[in-house]
Amino acid sequence: MMDRDGNFNLVSCHSSNVRVGERRHLLSPFLRWATECRPSQYQNCCDVTLAASIGLFPARTLGIMRVLALISAVFLNETVIAQPANRFDTWLAAPPKEQLYREGFDDQKGVGRIFVPAMTTPANEPLYAVFRDGKLVGERLMGSSFFLEPGTYTVILGTGNIEQRVHREVVVNREETVVIDPTWCSLTIEVIDESRNSFPQDLQIFNATTGESYGILSAINPELGEQLQTLILQPGLYKIVKRGLDFNTFVNFATLLLEPGVYTPFTVVINSSTITKDFTGAGIITRASQLRQLKQWKVYAAVHGNVIITSDNNTSKNLRTNLSLLSQLENRLLFDRFPHYYLSNNLLDLGALKQYGAKFVINQDRLQLKNSYVYFFLNWLGTYGRFDALTHLAPRIALFDSLRTITLHDTKGNFRQQKIGVTQFEKAPPIFPIELKEGIGVNITPLKRFNARLSIRSGLGYQQVYNHDNVYSEVSDALYKQVENSFVRGMEASLVSSLVFFQNVTVTTQLDVLFPFGGQKTIVDLENFVSLRITKQISLEHTFRLKQNPARDDYLIQEHLISVRLSYYFF
Repeated sequence: MMDRDGNFNLVSCHSSNVRVGERRHLLSPFLRWATECRPSQYQNCCDVTLAASIGLFPARTLGIMRVLALISAVFLNETVIAQPANRFDTWLAAPPKEQLYREGFDDQKGVGRIFVPAMTTPANEPLYAVFRDGKLVGERLMGSSFFLEPGTYTVILGTGNIEQRVHREVVVNREETVVIDPTWCSLTIEVIDESRNSFPQDLQIFNATTGESYGILSAINPELGEQLQTLILQPGLYKIVKRGLDFNTFVNFATLLLEPGVYTPFTVVINSSTITKDFTGAGIITRASQLRQLKQWKVYAAVHGNVIITSDNNTSKNLRTNLSLLSQLENRLLFDRFPHYYLSNNLLDLGALKQYGAKFVINQDRLQLKNSYVYFFLNWLGTYGRFDALTHLAPRIALFDSLRTITLHDTKGNFRQQKIGVTQFEKAPPIFPIELKEGIGVNITPLKRFNARLSIRSGLGYQQVYNHDNVYSEVSDALYKQVENSFVRGMEASLVSSLVFFQNVTVTTQLDVLFPFGGQKTIVDLENFVSLRITKQISLEHTFRLKQNPARDDYLIQEHLISVRLSYYFF
């Protein structure tokens, strides 16, 4: 059909794979047919007039006409842009009409509304703003409605400064919905290393034609729940470089052409084994990238281990060799879809020691389960609930150098049993004692970047320690006392932070403080973890743990662990 400007309106061809671009001359329908429809497919074209005209000619004539139409495009400077048959197929979000239906808002009397569709996750896209007479009316998430009084408005959306963004003039009438046609482009850039692990590299994006910068694209850390941010840009050619490099650089860059109405998932691969961390690849891994975005559940699993062998003759002429083995099985399960955030972090430590002339004994045994859920009202404010468990798998054995007689007391200090002439004693069976922590309250995240994240929590806290009938603590070399169960509740405060320095140093800290009701003394639990990554699989690590529970122990418990760790990442 012809519009008032004398141009033909373009129509879809169900069996086609390309579209004619924005510029529409009188030959546009023929150009469309020439680039899309084969002779045997003209019956499927939706333009009835054009289909009828094509049907008048035999196949050979149609082929000649197709060539002539393309030649005419050269002389008329016609722009032909190849696009997917259905641009919505590239989106992670539903088509605009379905988004509007899912939103579920009815029209309101006396007012109209604007609806701006999202191509990806609305929380990851920039807000769109509505202006009237040069004054800001308000901002909304992409994929949501904005109810307005009748009148003329300007909708501004996208990435970059205000001149670089998409501007639309919109007339709003009473009880009508204006759905903005998404002719802009959406882009996400994922940075990974050769093992497909997320890599902390900031990028900068330029318009390849004008050289204008659209700002810095900060790296994300999926393990902290961060997601790829969606850039909304005008169609065109863009250049991506490492942060700090000039637009004219000939190294560490990639270019890509963004098409109107299309979401592009772009991937940059970094060579993490080099000091300079150069680009080693870049491109579109369409289906894989979309699946990673669509999957809200993310799983991280790795096994770590180290071996320490010592040999010396300090105590005798003959060399004596000792062997120490330490392994860790780490698993993280993450769900992050605003406003929901759930993280399950599980770590199993197992270590064995074999000294000269002795058998292997378990010297490290710790199973830690941490689960936290946050419901966000704002990007930095929400409510949380958490559940932690700490236990062990093997029995805890006290070994003696010689035969020893030990006395066992119950929880009140009364005599319970005596063991005569023993070389070892089981202080605790498997699993027990098991320590549980629960909490619920307010979560504040004032700092949320790739290289720095800080969360502060405060609310009601509960702690329980369940002991088996045969759990004992050492009072002296020959006296052990039975440990009773413990149940504490009060107000809790927590600080959880993660810092990254120089791309290979990570410092993670969690401090939990419980102020019990009833006048009991404060309980403190601190864990600090420092990792220096030497290569992808080798790192130097230090773990420091501190516990203070006056109701159970009359001293401060400290634990230091320094190791060179070998790692293998499953996914």
